[in-house]
Amino acid sequence: MKSLTYPSEYLEFVRLFNAEKFFEAHEVLEVLWRRERGPVRDYYHGLIQIAAVFVHIQKGTPEGGKQLLSTAAGYFKNYPSVFMGIDPERLLEETRGSLFAGNPIPKIDLA
Repeated sequence: MKSLTYPSEYLEFVRLFNAEKFFEAHEVLEVLWRRERGPVRDYYHGLIQIAAVFVHIQKGTPEGGKQLLSTAAGYFKNYPSVFMGIDPERLLEETRGSLFAGNPIPKIDLA
């Protein structure tokens, strides 16, 4: 995983997400999101929503994840195809596949 100049909480989010510790990933990124006042705040919020989708999948309550997925898509709409090492559109697509088709949970590989 490349570190570049990403905040430590962001890197920890990616590590926890890839370890399928989605609740913990959500919590650690929420700390960064709460501090952020700039335009990246919505991006973090979208990632938090994606992690929450997977919390619902793990709990066996996928219905709860459907609205979160839609909300995440709205948060990502103003970001380029790769932002902070992640392709948000691809992550949304892979999350949809996990939620609706039972596809494997995606891994985040920072570009």
